[in-house]
Amino acid sequence: MIDRLLSDPASAALTKSLQGASRRQEALANNIANIETPGYQRQDVHFEEALQSALESSSGDPEEAARALEGLEFAVTPDSSDPTSPDGNNVNIDHEMSELAKNSLRFDSSATTLALKIRMLRTAITEGRR
Repeated sequence: MIDRLLSDPASAALTKSLQGASRRQEALANNIANIETPGYQRQDVHFEEALQSALESSSGDPEEAARALEGLEFAVTPDSSDPTSPDGNNVNIDHEMSELAKNSLRFDSSATTLALKIRMLRTAITEGRR
């Protein structure tokens, strides 16, 4: 029953956003752990584009959007946008810390929004009684 209450596109997008931010957190932590590893190339998870693409491909149909989001997986990909040092490593601690802060805000806002949505559903189900 609860699965059906949270199977709308908004809830599915928020859930996938949490999963994507979690995967990115792992990648960023891995980058920081390998900051001194020669030849290491930083990694990232580009989940925002995948979420947007899945939502746009649904042509406004809520059920199709929920299905598109359900099957979405996020891959960790190499990122060569930062300059490479002489030892072949391209991890920049300032960039990683900035990305960690932004990712934390994304995760927190998605979690808060999903929690508010669940609270609204709970209030509707209990007709405002506790």
